[in-house]
Amino acid sequence: MPRATRGKLPSSKPREGTAVHAKGTERVASILDAATDTLVEEGHSGLTLRRVAQRAGLSVGNLQYYFPAKQDVVRALLARYLEAASQRVLARVEEGGRSPVERLRRALEALLEDQESPRHCQLFAELWALAARDEMVADALAVFYAGYRAGIVELLRELAPGLGPSQLERRAALVVAFLEGLSLFMGGGALRRASVPGLEQELHAVLEEALEGVPTTARL
Repeated sequence: MPRATRGKLPSSKPREGTAVHAKGTERVASILDAATDTLVEEGHSGLTLRRVAQRAGLSVGNLQYYFPAKQDVVRALLARYLEAASQRVLARVEEGGRSPVERLRRALEALLEDQESPRHCQLFAELWALAARDEMVADALAVFYAGYRAGIVELLRELAPGLGPSQLERRAALVVAFLEGLSLFMGGGALRRASVPGLEQELHAVLEEALEGVPTTARL
C-alpha cells in the first residue's frame, strides 16, 4: 500500500559505475534534491541540466558524469520520490496492527497528510504535466497508481470480504481518484484558494463515520 504490483518503477540509481563512494552518493543526492527543487519551483519547462547543475553547485559536465541526460535525472528523481511516498504510507499502515479498520484509517490519514504539503502537491502536479509529454514518466506513474490501487484493494478486501474482485477494484479506483483530485485543492497551487474552509476536518469526520458503527460488509 502503495506497492508496485504491475511493472516496475524506474531506477533511482545514477549511471552504472558512479557513486561507488560516500562522496559520490552525497553528490547524487544533492543533484536529485536540486532537480526536485527546480521542478517544484520552476516547473517542468524550467527543468534543464544547466539549472539543476547550478543549484547543485556543479558544472554540467560533472552532473552528466552521474546522469548523462535530462531523462536520466527525471527518471531518478521520480523513482526516489515514489519509493519514499510508498514507504511512508506502508509504515503508517503497519502501525494499525491487525485491525483492518485501523490499517485503512492510517493509510488514508497518511495520504491526507501528504496533501497538506504544498511541495508534495506541486511536485505531483508537475509530474502529471510531464506524464502528458513523456512516456517514461507516464509509465512510472501508471505503475505507482496500480500499486496504490492494489494496496487499497487489499485493505477493502479485509473490511468487506463479500465484495467481488471487480467491485473491489472499482471502489479502490474511486478512493484513489477522490484523494488525488482532492490534492488540487489542498496543495500550494492556485486552486487551493477555491477550497472550502474546514475541508480537512470534514474529511476526517466523514472517514470516522464511514469506519465506525457500520457492518463490515457495508463499509466504504
